[in-house]
Amino acid sequence: MKISKELAKEAKCKGICKSWLAELKGLEDKKQMVHMYLKGIDFCLSNDYPSNEYIRANFKGVMESLGVFLDDRIVLVNIAKCVSLGSTKGSIEITGFGCSEIFVKHTSELTIIAKDDAFIMVDVFDDAIINIQAHDRAKVCVNRYMGATIVPYENDCSVIKIVEKIKKTY
Repeated sequence: MKISKELAKEAKCKGICKSWLAELKGLEDKKQMVHMYLKGIDFCLSNDYPSNEYIRANFKGVMESLGVFLDDRIVLVNIAKCVSLGSTKGSIEITGFGCSEIFVKHTSELTIIAKDDAFIMVDVFDDAIINIQAHDRAKVCVNRYMGATIVPYENDCSVIKIVEKIKKTY
């Protein structure tokens, strides 16, 4: 069975809407599938869809160039979007006037560094741990879902805002 058909079958069971299901069924390229994953990140993360095992078997080697990491060691600078799954460990630094959207799930552990006038949005879930260092005039907004750990450090005129979601996912 083609990957898109397998993904569509599972997504249908998890309640994906009809238009997204039709779009998913029509995809043939793995990069297009990763782009759709990123576009529908709220559905994917809240449903653990697809499973880490499925991602590992079918998308490793393709997804990393698009900012999706599973059980990896990462050191990233000025990446626009990053999804950290499984036991990914490492750091992400955003500088200048850079903007970034970061999603941290499962047991991932990241150090997020914001410098200059950077702006970062972070959603952190499960048993993930993030250390945030904000410097200069950088701003970091974190949506913390139940279970996640945040260690903030801010200096200068930087701001770290933590929004407690008091639920497991979106």
